[in-house]
Amino acid sequence: MKKQFRLQKVLEYRERIVEIEKGKLSALNTKLLENRNAIMAIQKEIDSKVEESDSAPAAMMLLYDKYIKKLNDQKSVLIKTRKQLETAVEIQKKKVLDSIERHKVMEKLKEKHIENFRSYLNKEEMKLIDELAVSRSGRGDE
Repeated sequence: MKKQFRLQKVLEYRERIVEIEKGKLSALNTKLLENRNAIMAIQKEIDSKVEESDSAPAAMMLLYDKYIKKLNDQKSVLIKTRKQLETAVEIQKKKVLDSIERHKVMEKLKEKHIENFRSYLNKEEMKLIDELAVSRSGRGDE
């Protein structure tokens, strides 16, 4: 005899929510990693162009300076984006933890439900055994 947990659908829903939130966190972490890689690539480009500009003729210095300024502007935009992504990751981590906590609450409820049902079955079994013992003693079958 098995009794269905009444809130099973809610438990399954919360499991899906946890997976969705984890997926969102993973996507944000991927974006953050890509952003950091782009910042490092731009910094390497800046460093190489600064070295090239040191040995460049005077006519090319203006072009190098403009290009380096453009790279620095791109880098500053990426740094702002990185800060926004880091904030979004922290918010998403909190959402993931909250959804995991809600899921754990439902799992504990299910475990308690199972425990209560087992206790109920044991009590019913004891009642049945007692009734059998009383009916046998009443007939004198012992």
